[in-house]
Amino acid sequence: MTRRGFAGLIAAVSLVSSLVSGCGELVATPDPVTITFAHPQDPTGAYAEWAQQFHDLNPHITVELTTDRRTEGVDAFLASQFDLPQDAQAGAFIDLSSFIEQSEDLGIGDFYPSALNVFRSQGRQWALPFGLDMMMMFYNQDLFDRYGVAYPQIGWTWGDFLDRALDLTDPEAGVYGYALQYADDFGIYEPVMMIYQHGGRIFDSLDAPSRATLDDPLNIEAMEFYASLIHVHHIAPTQEEAQRSGRAYPWAGIFDERFAMWSMMVSQRGGTQWPTPWRMNWGMVPMPADVTAGTLAVADGLFIVSGTEHPEEAWLWIKFLSAQQPPFAMPTRISLAQSQQFEQSVGIAIAEASRAAVADAILVNPELLGFEAALGAFAEALAQIRSGEATPEMALTAAQTKSGY
Repeated sequence: MTRRGFAGLIAAVSLVSSLVSGCGELVATPDPVTITFAHPQDPTGAYAEWAQQFHDLNPHITVELTTDRRTEGVDAFLASQFDLPQDAQAGAFIDLSSFIEQSEDLGIGDFYPSALNVFRSQGRQWALPFGLDMMMMFYNQDLFDRYGVAYPQIGWTWGDFLDRALDLTDPEAGVYGYALQYADDFGIYEPVMMIYQHGGRIFDSLDAPSRATLDDPLNIEAMEFYASLIHVHHIAPTQEEAQRSGRAYPWAGIFDERFAMWSMMVSQRGGTQWPTPWRMNWGMVPMPADVTAGTLAVADGLFIVSGTEHPEEAWLWIKFLSAQQPPFAMPTRISLAQSQQFEQSVGIAIAEASRAAVADAILVNPELLGFEAALGAFAEALAQIRSGEATPEMALTAAQTKSGY
């Protein structure tokens, strides 16, 4: 072949490679785009790995990471369901409904419905669910073995829980069967969860709340059982005893192996986000059931900022991210939660317990945060019940009056 013929062949090959098969149109190389994504602190480095994997699949898109949503130029971010009401009202992020409708490969039916719905309001889908964090029952296997008590099992009940807690409570050794939560959000989550397990409710509806129902008779019954754990059975230290310990409660007691059981979010298992991992052998099961099973859960969602200059690229990124396994929480995609990958990463027992609990997960509507007077009155009632200052009936009846409903 002559030099001219060879050059012509190369030119022809170059031309053909630049054509779209069957239509003869030139393929335009996408302009490079950089988007910024904000996420919580991640000691695992998972987000950096995902950003590289995404870039490998989409070479024209670079994802820069930050842990501060206030960073200028953020295009998308990960946030809790409780960020939804205020930010949505302020127009902080865009409605994803049209992206979802036009996406043939998303598989919207693969998300747990409860996690998907908590990010939906006014007929709009504001975020793709990513991680689901649930309140679970953890237990110290070493203490169970020492006292010859059978481990909790999936499907256990309030009665099973109380029997085990009584068998494990050893005042002389300073060991309690259970560590009741007294402070922060857990001090509210735990009794609320028990109310709903007993069939009660603190609002007329969790999906569309309009009024508080703090003095519901079933609420009172649930809080009578709750109070008995402290004042009758004494399977947990009183709040005064907890304060007198002079150490962080209940975390220090868990670490020092003075509590046989305690409730905590699944993302905290094994001390994954503690300064020091748990040193005891431990297990995890769903919370015990009464009239019904139930556990409070918090979902994280993937949002796109309303002011982004790159909504299409941001959508591709959060769609890709939604198919990954969160570093600590449970996946909100059913296929991922049921996968061997999930079992291998957390262990079969943890995976099975998480799958059992998610069926009864209670995701609180963020709109409930607007009922400040009712929630404040409920918190005051809980303090009175814990201290023994008032009976559950007295405390919840007064709280209902103070709530204004």
